Amino acid sequence: MIDRYFPCQRVRERIRSCGCGELLDEFAERLHRRGYASATIRGGVWAVEHFATWLNGQKLKLHDATKDHVRSFLGDHLPVCRCPPPAPVGMYQVRPAINHLARMLRDRRAGSDGASAPPTPVDTELRQFRDHLRRVCGLADSTCDGRVRFTREFLQARYRDGALHLDALKPGEVMAFVAGYAERCRRGTAQVAASSLRSFLRYLQFHGRCAETLIAAVPRIPNWRLSHVPKTMAEEQLQAFLESFDRTTSTGRRDYAMALCQVVLGLRVSEVAALLLNDVAWHCGILRIEDGKGRKSRELPLTKRVGEALAEYIRWGRPPTECRSVFIRHRAPRGAVSVSLVRGAMRLAFARAPGCERWKGTHVLRHTAATNLLQRGATLKEIADVLGHSCVETSTIYAKVNLPSLQAVAMPWPEVQQ
Repeated sequence: MIDRYFPCQRVRERIRSCGCGELLDEFAERLHRRGYASATIRGGVWAVEHFATWLNGQKLKLHDATKDHVRSFLGDHLPVCRCPPPAPVGMYQVRPAINHLARMLRDRRAGSDGASAPPTPVDTELRQFRDHLRRVCGLADSTCDGRVRFTREFLQARYRDGALHLDALKPGEVMAFVAGYAERCRRGTAQVAASSLRSFLRYLQFHGRCAETLIAAVPRIPNWRLSHVPKTMAEEQLQAFLESFDRTTSTGRRDYAMALCQVVLGLRVSEVAALLLNDVAWHCGILRIEDGKGRKSRELPLTKRVGEALAEYIRWGRPPTECRSVFIRHRAPRGAVSVSLVRGAMRLAFARAPGCERWKGTHVLRHTAATNLLQRGATLKEIADVLGHSCVETSTIYAKVNLPSLQAVAMPWPEVQQ
């Protein structure tokens, strides 16, 4: 791979003379697979060569580099570097290359013998807890991630990276953790933190390591689900939102199609990011949604508007890649879009659209899709099927936004004359 980017034999010999020619070949191939430009790959190879040459002066090999060596190279050597060209000295160029190298070496170690930093007692406990949530409780990956995250925060605040003495936990420590969330966070976040900790304590009780009285010490955060009306977008706001995408550009076509998937079909952000080319059955007019929140696949009708947006993006906007995801990153590293990228694209559209500046989260698009279905005569069962709700009761919140039906059953005020 080095030969492809450095046609001069003298340059190739110099690069390989630093003692890590095989690694540099692998490094260049890694960047190439991720869609980086040729100039970026050449600059990255020069940066790694510079780092390897500096390590040789320290009597070290590239495999032996640690975080301290990287900090010393970036912070101490680069500012006063007098190495001959083409050794790059710009932090903007060297740091990303070193980060790519570190990830490559980490992947190498994980793929060979699994060598990595030894897990802490907290890591070991949480790995077993997550396995319990998956095997025994049957929870989705996203739910497991959330519960493990809050539990990790609790355990690290209590034990740091030391040994866990879970049999010595006291009710006051449990209550203080949840109370801290209730003071500084919204009720919904505090409720999730409390339920995550309660789930962990039940896991301990399941294995005979916790008393039931400790579970009862977890406070319950009052949060009445039907106490508010779901936030939705008015027709004018929705129109301004969709018109804010520049569909003359490839990224604009992609973001517009992602927005329609959410606001017309009610897809979750994670489902948009996970959509594959094989999930679109063009001849049948069906969109298959696999591995949703409840790990249950469902089929949705591919509406004309959504189908046209997807076809326009795939034909004229989607970059060539071996990745089978529908929505692709348009800048290196190439690959499927992440959940954060989908959210970020929607937030930028909210900021551009007049009247939509107050929206930050993407769930308003899903709420809007459900509300539009309800106002067009869909039943709550049909809405639950479209949104992927396993229980119809989850969709009852949308009955509160069906204003025509509410007006038909609302009683007049006593002073109103018939």
